[in-house]
Amino acid sequence: MKQVIMETLKTERLCDSVYKTVFCGDVSGITNAGQFVNVKIDDLFLRRPISVCDYGDNTLTLVYKTVGKGTEELSCAKRGDKFDMLTGLGNGYDLSAAGEKPLLIGGGVGVPPLYCLAKKMIKAGKKVSVALGFNRKEEAFFVREFEDLNCRVFVSTVDGSLGKKGLITDVLPDDYSYYYACGPMPMLKAVFNAARGDGEFSFEERMGCGFGACMGCACKTLFGNKRVCKEGPVFKKGEILW
Repeated sequence: MKQVIMETLKTERLCDSVYKTVFCGDVSGITNAGQFVNVKIDDLFLRRPISVCDYGDNTLTLVYKTVGKGTEELSCAKRGDKFDMLTGLGNGYDLSAAGEKPLLIGGGVGVPPLYCLAKKMIKAGKKVSVALGFNRKEEAFFVREFEDLNCRVFVSTVDGSLGKKGLITDVLPDDYSYYYACGPMPMLKAVFNAARGDGEFSFEERMGCGFGACMGCACKTLFGNKRVCKEGPVFKKGEILW
């Protein structure tokens, strides 16, 4: 964990209530795809945990949905605005388990951290497939970005307005070596039951401190209670208890 001051470069709206903000500053505390940062918002007591979408060359990209006062204020950030952040939080994904044909499964705001993971996989010479699930076309984002990485991309929408009509489990390919999933809890449970073989799941949870001190985000696993912010947010399929 590292506490830094990050300066806003730009903020843009991607779709509906989803925004992307790019910061510059010290990103040395971030070491793995799947980690998150905890952002201090003025006048709010608790920091806001947000998954890292991308990082490198002293830049940090966060993609998030405005669901409350904290993220609403963040979405209004302008060039030059500064934010106190705790960076490099959480364990991140185990890239060594990927095999040659990893599958990345993301739903809604579970999509952003998979972008950083895809970049690392592509750089390592992996043949990456990505399954993305949204409610409707107007809520979809980052489809083009994954295609630009030369990933094989499958898209589902509940109303059929983009890609295949149905749930994300309806577009999972069969030819993959290992999978990584991130998204809302109902989606993660569905993927757990539908996907074959081993994989990893990134969980979201309300957090107090964000670095394991308060135990506020503890969850039950096969090996006892674990903290989503510290031992997680990524857990192996074999240790998960629903």
